[in-house]
Amino acid sequence: MASELKTQPSQKPWWNRPLWGDKSLLEKLICKLSKPEVFEGAIHLHNRELLEAQGFSKMAKAIDSDKFGSQEFLLFVKIKYLLASNLDGYEGLSDSAQLLAVALKAKDSLMVLNQTELRYQTYKQQQFYKFVEDLLSQNLDIETFRGRVQAKLTELLVQIKTEEDKMALQAYVKELNDLSEHELGLKLLVSLKGYYCIDYSILSKIAAIINRLGKKDIQDLKRLVSLVLVNYEFFKKLKKIIGLSEEKNTPETYARLIQYLALNHKYQLAFLKFQELEAVLWQWCKHYQAILAIRQQYPPSQYKQPKDFSQEIPGLKIYLKYKNWLSDRKA
Repeated sequence: MASELKTQPSQKPWWNRPLWGDKSLLEKLICKLSKPEVFEGAIHLHNRELLEAQGFSKMAKAIDSDKFGSQEFLLFVKIKYLLASNLDGYEGLSDSAQLLAVALKAKDSLMVLNQTELRYQTYKQQQFYKFVEDLLSQNLDIETFRGRVQAKLTELLVQIKTEEDKMALQAYVKELNDLSEHELGLKLLVSLKGYYCIDYSILSKIAAIINRLGKKDIQDLKRLVSLVLVNYEFFKKLKKIIGLSEEKNTPETYARLIQYLALNHKYQLAFLKFQELEAVLWQWCKHYQAILAIRQQYPPSQYKQPKDFSQEIPGLKIYLKYKNWLSDRKA
C-alpha cells in the first residue's frame, strides 16, 4: 500500500498544477507579473506614429478608386513605367511618344501653318516665315517667342496691301500661339521645319485609327500590330515627324505607340490620381515601418504590452492591395 502511494503524482492545489506544458497557472501569473512595462517614451512614439498612419490611411481611402484595379488601367500603368524606364521594347520611345501625342493634338494647327506657307508667298510673308523659323531655332521661352512674333506681325501688317494677305498672317500667328500651348509644340515645329514636303494629313488619319480602337484592340498588342500592317502606308510616314530611329521604325513600335496613346487618352486623369495615391502610400509606409520597429523592440513574450500595440495598423488593407506595385517600383 505504501509503495502504491509513492507512485501517485504529487498532489498540488489546483492553482499550482500545470494547465498545459510544464507551467502552472501560478507560475504563468508570476511570469506575467515579472515582465517589465514598455518604456513610456516608446508608447508615446508608437501612438504618435499610429495617429500619423491613420491620417495617411484616410487620405489613401479618399483617393482610391475601383478603376485602379481594372486590367486595362494596370496595363497603362505598366506601359507608363516601361516607357519611362526604357525597358522591354520601349527603349528610346519616350520622346517619340510625346512628340506623336503633341502632333495629334496639334494636327489642325500644323496643317494650317503648312498650308499658309505654301499658299501665301509674297516677299513680306516669306520674310515673316523666315523670321519665325529663326526664332524657333533660338529655343526661347513661350512668352518671349510670342511677344517677338506679335511685334514682327504688327510691323509687317502696315506694309502689306491686301486684306487677304493680312488675314492670312494673322491666322498664321493664331495657330502658332495655339501650337505653343501644347508641351513640346514648338519643339515639334522645329523638327518638322527640317524636312521638306511632309504630308500632315496622315496625322488626321492616324488619329482616326486610334479613335476607332476597341477594348480588345487596346489590350492586345498582336492585334494592334496587324492593324498597323494594314495601314502601314500611313504609319511609316510618321518616322520623320516623331524622330524614330531606323531600328525602331517597325510595325511593333507603332503598335506600342498607338496603344500607349489610346490608353493615355482614356486614363490620363486617373493616372494622376493614382500617382497621388502612390505618394500617400509611400508616406504611410514610413509610419508603418516605425510602428513595426517599436512593436518588435518590445515583444509580448518579454514585455507587458499596452492594448494599442495589438491594434491593427490603419491603412494596412489598402497598402496590401497595392503592395506588389509599390515593391516593383522600389526595385
